[in-house]
Amino acid sequence: MKKTLLSICALALMVSMLSCQQTKESNETDKPLWERKSAPAVIVGRYVDWKAGDNPFPPGFWGNHESLKGNGCEITKDSINGTFSITYDICYPLQHKCMNGLKIMLFPGDTVRLDYSRSAFAAYEAYKRETPHDSITTEKLQELWKKAVHMEGASFEMPLPIHMKGVQLGVSRDYALAHFQDTYDEWCEVCWDEFQEVVSQLDSLDLTPREREYLRMNVEQNYLQKLQQFSFTKRCSGLVTDKDSLAMYEEQMTFKDPHAAELTYYRSMLGFLACMNNLFDEGRRYIKANGLEDSPLGRWFKELDEAKAVMTRVKANLPVSESKLDSLSPEFQVQIREMQALMKREAADSKGTCKDLPEGKPEDWLPEIVAEHKGRIVFVDFWATWCGPCRTGMKEMESVKDSLKEKGVDFVYITDTSSDSNDWLAYVARHEGIHYIVPEDKKQAMQIPDYENAIPHYLIYDRKGKFVKAISGWPGVEKMMQELAAVQ
Repeated sequence: MKKTLLSICALALMVSMLSCQQTKESNETDKPLWERKSAPAVIVGRYVDWKAGDNPFPPGFWGNHESLKGNGCEITKDSINGTFSITYDICYPLQHKCMNGLKIMLFPGDTVRLDYSRSAFAAYEAYKRETPHDSITTEKLQELWKKAVHMEGASFEMPLPIHMKGVQLGVSRDYALAHFQDTYDEWCEVCWDEFQEVVSQLDSLDLTPREREYLRMNVEQNYLQKLQQFSFTKRCSGLVTDKDSLAMYEEQMTFKDPHAAELTYYRSMLGFLACMNNLFDEGRRYIKANGLEDSPLGRWFKELDEAKAVMTRVKANLPVSESKLDSLSPEFQVQIREMQALMKREAADSKGTCKDLPEGKPEDWLPEIVAEHKGRIVFVDFWATWCGPCRTGMKEMESVKDSLKEKGVDFVYITDTSSDSNDWLAYVARHEGIHYIVPEDKKQAMQIPDYENAIPHYLIYDRKGKFVKAISGWPGVEKMMQELAAVQ
């Protein structure tokens, strides 16, 4: 038996033992497992062993989802009593991840109560760390976990750890070296063999049919992740370091899989819940590569993409027809109309101007944007609300913006839909210039000069619209002024 099974599916895999209040029978695969509505979901929590003078709350609360309105959430903390609350404004289920591997499924409108013991969790961690792997038992893990975490009100019961024998975490260098010569097709078969070994272990576990289905889909999620680790394995070996070779291996990752028909996650909307963490990345690509667009999950992705396209226009303060809005599902309509109202309020006092993207292909957007500033030097700033250096650069450039405008410099700001919507609107209001927002999945297709998927990224064009220079990372005001002064 191979020692390394799925890289992340192991001791750290926290699988929800389902008592799902909102699920339907498995054969109703075409229907969502949640009410189609938009409503806040709240986690109200406390540290049961909190004492006055304890250190601040540790970081580690986040939700992995593609929100229409933004990726942020509201968090309140009471350091005296050790209580906190986390609020998400969501229109479809969210997998909220806490520190130490705890996962909570949140549905629109949920209120979840969470009690957490740091000392009990320390005992749980000590057992995993100090006990030989072959001696760890699922029963003991679950006993310790129940003492550490108590949860009520969730649509899914509290996650409990599942222990799988013979599983190693991560991709070690030795493992990478063992598969260094693998082609992508060979790598797919390695991943499939390991996937089957994990599935065989599931057969020996005492699970209900629903628990087994959900766990199986978690394992499938990890199978998709493992497929994506093909190029990482080459890099991890230490034998491939140059960019061209790594790019070659990345191009080989087609996600075409002869075993696609044997998977189940895309056939049921339960797969959406089980694979929440990474499905938006690997899952989308996998579905497209294997012609699964007409599956229940494939159709839901299409529906979400249509809603996101409309929201992108709304965020850019561009008109959307009522007929287009009415064609969307109710939960999406709610968030889009709320954003429309917010944009209307913000537009009145905004220094910046939002514009629609040019017509045509993404690779033509940037040249056409620059062409609108004929006779002017164009400073293009690729940024995002979640990027600290981006925000620093924008703030510091404000001190010299007036003098640069007098010298013929126009400012263009481009972000994508990963930016938090409310934060983006606030920056548009504060920063004079032309602001664009592009769909996240179209950004690479724009063919941005010298862009290596890192921001902030700046482009400078001369008065004739000719590209002059790209600058990656914020260099400081003085350096940026020098670069702009050199442009004629």
